[in-house]
Amino acid sequence: MKKRVISILLAMTMTMGLLVGCGSNKSSGSTQSTTGTTKDGAVIAKFSAVFPATGTQADGANKLGEFIKEESTDGIEMEFYPSSQLGDKTAAMEGMISGTIEMSEFSATDFSNYDDMWSVFSLPYLWDSGLQAVNTLSDPEIMKILEANAEQYGMMIIAWQNLGSRSIMNSKHTVKTPADLKGLTVRCMQDPVLTGTIDAMGASATPLAWGEVYTAIQQGTIDGCENSTPVLLANGLQETAKYLSLTEQFIIPDPVVISKKWYDSLSEENQKAIISAGERYTEWYNNELWPDAEATALEELKDAGVEVTEVDKKPFIEATQGIVNDYLSSATQEQKDLYELLIETKDKYAEQ
Repeated sequence: MKKRVISILLAMTMTMGLLVGCGSNKSSGSTQSTTGTTKDGAVIAKFSAVFPATGTQADGANKLGEFIKEESTDGIEMEFYPSSQLGDKTAAMEGMISGTIEMSEFSATDFSNYDDMWSVFSLPYLWDSGLQAVNTLSDPEIMKILEANAEQYGMMIIAWQNLGSRSIMNSKHTVKTPADLKGLTVRCMQDPVLTGTIDAMGASATPLAWGEVYTAIQQGTIDGCENSTPVLLANGLQETAKYLSLTEQFIIPDPVVISKKWYDSLSEENQKAIISAGERYTEWYNNELWPDAEATALEELKDAGVEVTEVDKKPFIEATQGIVNDYLSSATQEQKDLYELLIETKDKYAEQ
């Protein structure tokens, strides 16, 4: 039923997008779609992001823009809209489906809003490292499945990036064991497996848009959140929460995604340019930008007065094993097949 409803909504959205496109004027010297993607003959690609204008993710987005411009024959220019200027992730996804937003970056779990298969990536302690996760998802067999699924919903994956391990940061006290999380409200993404995991770890999970987290902690609406150290630092969470526990319960890579409707409107040369830029970006981001980002961010958090606590992860893994078991016991065949393929494939990419 969920997929049928989504399919109907998608069809309505795409139809509306086409009607709007038909009423647009053509820009001289360009054969591109005129849904805001041309300017003085150059192709404009709007990149919508929830992360701020500075930090590791922003550095990555700006570099991607450079790669796209270099690779494209028409000099495609990427316009970067950070800090949810064009809306949250849901708005970005809807925009890409309709063709009003050309590019964005999501967590892999965000796709579960469209297809339950992606909820596999919500499972706790699925990976040994972020690099292993990115390399596994870039494996041709797995990549083929994920890319084909995304295209069904009007989006195309052009790159994967390591966003590291997500740990819990709070404003109240030191957390060393699951018992220490009791009574703490911790923001997490809107996903039943993710929220269930945080609850199983001992805290009370509170789904909330990422752009609202800083203020919510500052005002005491929530006690903390969970994310990787570069993301916590870039968003200034060290100003509102002083206790970071390296629980590392989630490792969820981010796909860089483009609108299929926009991609289909491009010339064949520019389509190849976008794909090539994505490949260059995946290589550069995961091998040059990210490797030192987590360690550097951790030191900067410490310098800002954050207490960083190493934890014994075994009690947290044991506390969340029931989440994994429950998920698999009620999973669809598609979810089980993907899970088993991930488990089978990830061993090829274990760090030596």
